[in-house]
Amino acid sequence: MPGIAGVIGTEAKAEVLLKRMYNSIKHEDWYLVDEYFSSPFNIARVHLGIINPEPQPIFSEDKRLCIMMDGEIYGYDEEKRRLKAKGHKFQVGNDPEFCLYQYEEYGEDFVKKLNGSFSLVIWDDNDQKLSIANDRYGSRPLYYAHNNGKLLFASEVKAILQDETFEKEINPEAIAEFFAFEYILENKTFFKGINLLPPASIFTYKNGQFSIKQYWDFEFVEEYDKPEDYYVEKLVSAFKKAVERRMIGNHRFGVSLSGGLDSRAILGAIDKKHFPVYTFTYGVPGCDEAKIAKKVATKKGTIHKFIKLKPEYFASFAEKDVSITDGMVSIYHFHGIGTLDKTKKDADIIFHGLGGDNFLGGLWLNDRIPRINDNGLLLNELYKKVNILFNDEDIRRLFSKTYYPEIDGLAFKSLKRVLKGTKAKHPGNINDYFIFKNRITRFLILTATCTPRLQFEDRTPFTDNDFVDVALTIPPELRLNHRIYIKFLKQISPDLAKIPYEKTGIRANAPIILNKFSIF
Repeated sequence: MPGIAGVIGTEAKAEVLLKRMYNSIKHEDWYLVDEYFSSPFNIARVHLGIINPEPQPIFSEDKRLCIMMDGEIYGYDEEKRRLKAKGHKFQVGNDPEFCLYQYEEYGEDFVKKLNGSFSLVIWDDNDQKLSIANDRYGSRPLYYAHNNGKLLFASEVKAILQDETFEKEINPEAIAEFFAFEYILENKTFFKGINLLPPASIFTYKNGQFSIKQYWDFEFVEEYDKPEDYYVEKLVSAFKKAVERRMIGNHRFGVSLSGGLDSRAILGAIDKKHFPVYTFTYGVPGCDEAKIAKKVATKKGTIHKFIKLKPEYFASFAEKDVSITDGMVSIYHFHGIGTLDKTKKDADIIFHGLGGDNFLGGLWLNDRIPRINDNGLLLNELYKKVNILFNDEDIRRLFSKTYYPEIDGLAFKSLKRVLKGTKAKHPGNINDYFIFKNRITRFLILTATCTPRLQFEDRTPFTDNDFVDVALTIPPELRLNHRIYIKFLKQISPDLAKIPYEKTGIRANAPIILNKFSIF
């Protein structure tokens, strides 16, 4: 997908290497490229020209610093006024220029206050120091490798593999995890030596050495002393603000509309002043999802488009799917890639519900998990739930007798290691920490955001910083079986709550007990 590629090094062929790197992620001829070569700092941005379309990098007033950024920041007008009061003169007035001046004033910690979807790179020419930062959820992946005295980083793994001196060695942990969970955990890729920049990270590189500092994590507030309505009110208020702060720019807005709760919650939270809004539903004509989405669209008065999914999309786009995700997601989830060009005709930016079902719906919780008081039992329960692609016996049969011992048990060990990273005490929160930290970052982002960005930009209000901060205070029992989600939707849009929910077949505002026994 479009993004960033860079080489930090003084070798003579750095410029040639960078061109190969960014061309490997330039999937369409019409993509725009910004490039900058100034040994040892060489960087390029491949982009669609929709958000922050101005050429990059952008330089500080004294030319000491420069920034290149993929993505955008929301809701910083007040901070921008403070910078102007300090004497900063905005020449471009866009997000990367704001971030550059914030860095100049407050150092690397400025990133803690950023609410957005971004990967940004800042070069300090005086100190010969590189700083890379990303958003809380790693919504714009950036991979890196330190090879033969140079640092390589890019938005796709294949760009790093353009370095012919990089020795390709398969990571057995990644193999084990992919075949067990359908995605890779933590920050690994299929190649040893190439890693994903962890979400909420500040990466620093100087004098051939690098360090990574995490500035945020999913930390649950487990003091559950508030009534249910308190949480609902806080969620609704935060979500409406999250949607509103994303309705910025002179763009054509659309909503990817399914038969579920996430997309209709977004649609219900969009103020009428922003209409007309397009809605897009993808599927087989006459399917339940199409019928329900049509009812939602009619109720809200959107310009609704139904785009047919065709069986041949799987075969036609299989190779492209694997290439875009560097093989880290099963092609089963990319049947919609053939529809992107049709969506692009009517919208520049699509809103979708990434994270909604996870943060509010307890999608990966069940009635047993909140009652488990033994970490070993919890680990086994979660392993059974997320081990969805191939079970242990299937994996043993898939691989040769000589290779299987190299990966035997690695997926389970990885899951155990991830769970140790959470500070949560409640078993429901420990369970969801894994889902938030891994399934969202390593699976949903690749399938739900990175692929659509081949043709248009996306915005995801459920990953708004303020909204997630509220969601982390909710008791797991209220997330379970969509309990609080239903009440949340009823306040967001009572009319949309009357329309059936695809997974249950009953009205979203039906009594909680009916939803509980209908889900799955």
